[in-house]
Parts: sequence; C-alpha cells; structure tokens
Amino acid sequence: MSSPDWWKRFFTGPWLEVQKGFDRPAKVQPEADFIERALELEPGSRLLDVPCGEGRLARELARRGHRVTGVDLSAALIRHGLRLAAREGLDPDLRQGDMRRLRWRGSFDGAFCWWGSFGYFDEAGNRAFLRGMARALRPGGLFLLDCHSCETLFPDFAERQWVEVDDTLVLTDNLYDPETGRIETRWAFPGPGGTRRSRSSTRLYSLLELKGLLVEAGFGETRAWGDLDGEPFALGSARLLLAARRDGENLRK
Repeated sequence: MSSPDWWKRFFTGPWLEVQKGFDRPAKVQPEADFIERALELEPGSRLLDVPCGEGRLARELARRGHRVTGVDLSAALIRHGLRLAAREGLDPDLRQGDMRRLRWRGSFDGAFCWWGSFGYFDEAGNRAFLRGMARALRPGGLFLLDCHSCETLFPDFAERQWVEVDDTLVLTDNLYDPETGRIETRWAFPGPGGTRRSRSSTRLYSLLELKGLLVEAGFGETRAWGDLDGEPFALGSARLLLAARRDGENLRK
C-alpha cells in the first residue's frame, strides 16, 4: 500500500517528464474550450486552477484574457511553469501551496480541478479542499471537477496498463481496495538507466458521493458530462466532468 503522503514525492520523480509531455496545444486547447463553456466565463474572468501543475491550462486561459491564479505543491512544476509563461509573454499567478489550505474568500468567478487530481488525501483532506474551493468563489461562481469515478473505471477496470507519452513508457499495476475505496497503483518507468518506480493511492468516489461532498462543502446544484463534447455522464463514460455552483444557484440548462 502507498504511504499516506505519497504525493509529496510522486511529482518530483519520473512523472515530471511524463506530465510535461501533455503540455501540447492539441490537448490543452480543447480542454480550455470546455472549461470556458462549463464555467460560463465572461471575458477577463478571475479563475483558480488547483492543482495547476506546470500551468498548461492556466497559461492557455491567461492567453485568452482571463486572470488566472494557480496553486500546486510542486515547487519544481511551478518554477517550470513560470519560465514557460515568461517565454510566452504571459503572467498567470502561479504559486506553490497545499491545495487543502486555500485562504481566498469570494475572490474568483470560476475554479477548476483538472486531470484526475482529486482524491489524493484522506477523507478530511479531500473535504478540506472542496470547502476551500467553495470559499474562494464569489456567490454564484462555478467549480469544475475533472476526475475518474466508480462509473468510469469499474465497467472496464484494468489491473495492468501501459501508455507511451512521447518517448516515455509508463506501466501501471492497479488494485482497488473495497475497504478503503481507494485505487492503489504501482508505477514503473522503464528507461535506458533502468526502471524507476513510484506508488500512488487515490480515493475513488461515485457521482452520488461526489455530489454529496460538494453540497456539504457549500455548493448547490450540479451538472455532469462524460466528455469534452458535452455528452451527458453515464455508466462507462470516459471521464467525469462535474460542475457545481456556489451558494446553491441553479445551473443553466
């Protein structure tokens, strides 16, 4: 089983090079398009991106005229993102910090947590993150969560997978623990210098459980999609894209 604080080391190891490989316009632009639609953004909106990684989405949304603040635990990723932003003539506010300890109140028009970055912590930590995002939004602001769920993973659960990102091969062994509701994953990164290994542990929720957590955190009605094309969420969807509005205001249909 992975250690409770596996995330402190995971994003400073071989995964860094894999993550940088996803920072490509063909991937980033459709995701930014969806975020703008789902969050119902006006020009120049204030946005919160947590965790932001190297800021691939924060930079793209800043390029579109939004004022973006990004938070990530990895100082290495923040430094890399700031270098890229300076090179591109952009000025997103990227800062190192713990996503469970967000201190803003009513500061943002929209917020998002992208790319399966929810569920790393224990139950108290996951709830603390959602409460922090709710506090950070102005009344009526929307939060968008992109993650896997029971409905996306279980219909075609794979105990072993591999994927190639640019020149990096990634192998995973996955175990679901029904006692904890967590996916325990062993990662292997084969390379010329040998195989580097890591572990991760992510709490997997159902849509119903996530909606309950969001209401508890201070959000109201939710709306779920199954892909970037806006298909309704259903059993077997590739991913869960879940939006919730601060203070219970209804989502526009």
